[in-house]
Amino acid sequence: MEDTPVIQLVTLWFVVLIYIQTGSGGSGAVNMIIETVAILLVYILPLTLIIFTALRLFDN
Repeated sequence: MEDTPVIQLVTLWFVVLIYIQTGSGGSGAVNMIIETVAILLVYILPLTLIIFTALRLFDN
């Protein structure tokens, strides 16, 4: 199946969004690092998906 990486990226994006919405809001260094990574992923994953889609369109 060719779409496996795309499906995995979309699934990861939704998981990160759900984590951000339902996060415990606790304090601590580990929680702050996890939240920072989650926020970065929210912005990076859609860009990656757009690049994958553009490359597939140009390849065809």
